[in-house]
Order: sequence, then structure tokens, then C-alpha cells
Amino acid sequence: MKKFIIVIFILVLGFILFFLNIRKEDSYCLTGAFLSDKPTKEDIVNFKNTYGKKPFLVLVFVDWDNFVDEKVTEDVYSSGCILFVSWEPWYAHVKEGVDFDELLAGKHDGYIKEFASKIKGINKPVLIRFAHEMNGDWYPWAGIKVGADKFKAGYRYVKGIFDSENADNVKWVFSINWQNIPQENDYRLYYPQDENIDYIGIDGYNWGNTQSWSKWMSFEDIFSQKYTEITTNLKKPVIISEFSSTSSGGNKAMWIRKALIDMKKMENIKAFVLFNVDKETDWSFSINSLSGKELKKQLKDGYFKDGLVKGLR
Repeated sequence: MKKFIIVIFILVLGFILFFLNIRKEDSYCLTGAFLSDKPTKEDIVNFKNTYGKKPFLVLVFVDWDNFVDEKVTEDVYSSGCILFVSWEPWYAHVKEGVDFDELLAGKHDGYIKEFASKIKGINKPVLIRFAHEMNGDWYPWAGIKVGADKFKAGYRYVKGIFDSENADNVKWVFSINWQNIPQENDYRLYYPQDENIDYIGIDGYNWGNTQSWSKWMSFEDIFSQKYTEITTNLKKPVIISEFSSTSSGGNKAMWIRKALIDMKKMENIKAFVLFNVDKETDWSFSINSLSGKELKKQLKDGYFKDGLVKGLR
């Protein structure tokens, strides 16, 4: 009888350890960053040397009629990273948006097919977020300007061309702003159905007191509501597709510490992209600052990975 109890105990313990191991493999967050308009291998190496882990997802922005710079592609993949492409349907130099009626009429098919062919030719995973932050009002492709039905149709049309070109290495990211602006510009109006989306991206920044309309906000303040909505209703893995904090109005080192702690609690966040370039304010985390040192400290946690765990799902 005693031997039987011991055997049962061992079997139960083995099952528990097996289950915990599965949970451990499933619990992770990939690191990523925006480093520059044309990130180089040196930028990637510098990030790793500075913070201890490389930016596995390297964010780049591409506007209409253009492609990802070939040297950027080469440097990203030779560094063991993958591209995360923000594909913007506008001509950035004149801030003129693509006409979605023309898009749906096929007038841009040649460019889209060539884009798909170039991305397919990479022959490694590529993340694409097309027409991001459509639930804001600042881009010409904003849903409130284009219209819900037309936006969804345009998104599906573009993805359909990629599918017809067998660009199977692409993972599609439906990337929203953390806040609907205006309130009725709800991101759910523009969601182009589950079968067209692999990840939901959320962008959000702590602007502190740098703007007349802004205040100091924690990572949780910014992201928790949308994260809960998405994981409850859309049931897709989440990427924090842009985030950072100013130092103006609060303690930036404490902000990034709490941000990464909170991120670990949101287990469906499978990757983040840190906007690590000063632009409207001091978004970057200099290693000479307390915030940069805190970022490095937090990234030592094995939960944050700079390589694939089981492949992009």
C-alpha cells in the first residue's frame, strides 16, 4: 500500500511539473524597439550592449509607394531579429493619404504585389501593421475619415493580395491607439475579422505634463482597459506595438520599472516595442540615466526574451 501511494505521489508530482513547464514556456514577452528611421546592425548591437538583450522586433516605418530598405532588412535578419513593419497608406512627405476607393478599385495592385513579393522573398517571419492607429483622428487613414466599411474592406483587400502572392511568412497586426479619439471612433468598428489578424497591437505613451491635455500616467493607466477588452472579446495575442514615457512630470525610472512588472501580469502580451528615440519629448532611455539603468535591470528577467520561444503563433 505504501509503495502504491509513493507511485501515485510521483505520478502526480510529475504531472504538476510537466504542467508548470508548459506554463513556463507559454509565459514570455519578446523584446523590441524602434531605434531609428533606418536601423543598422550597429544600432541593434548597441541596444544589446546597453540593455543586455537585443531588440528582437525591430520597428520600421514605410509609407506608400516605398519598400523596406534592403540594407535595413539585411542588418535586421543577420542580427537574428525580425522586422516589424508599420506600413502607412500615405505619401508622408506631403502628408496625403491613399484614396481607399482607388485602392479597392485596384489602382495600387502593382505596388502592393511588389511589396508582397519583396516581403515573401525575405523567407523569414515579418510582422506588418497596416494603417495603424485608425482609432485616432490624426492620420488620413483614420477610420472616422475613411469610414468603417471602407477601412475594413481596404485592409482585407491588401491582405488578400499578400495571400494570393503566397506571402505566408507575414503575421498581420491590427494596431490601435490606447484611446479612441474621438470617443465614437471605436477601434472595434474597423476590425477586419479574426481570420485576417494574428495579433492586436496597442500604442500608448506617458506624455506626463509635456502637453496642455496630458498628465502623468502609468503603464497600467494607459494599457489595462484596452488589454482587458481585447483579451476578453477578440481573444488574440497582444503586442505593445509602441510605448515609452517622458521624464517630465514624474519619475521615469519608477515608471519603466512598474511598466515591465505590470507587463508580466498581462500574460497575453507576447511582445513589446519600446520607442527608444527622442522625438516630441525624451522618449529614449539613456543608459547614463536612472531610467536607462532601471530598464536594463528589469530586462534581466528571463520572462523577457530576445529570441523565439516556440515560433511566432
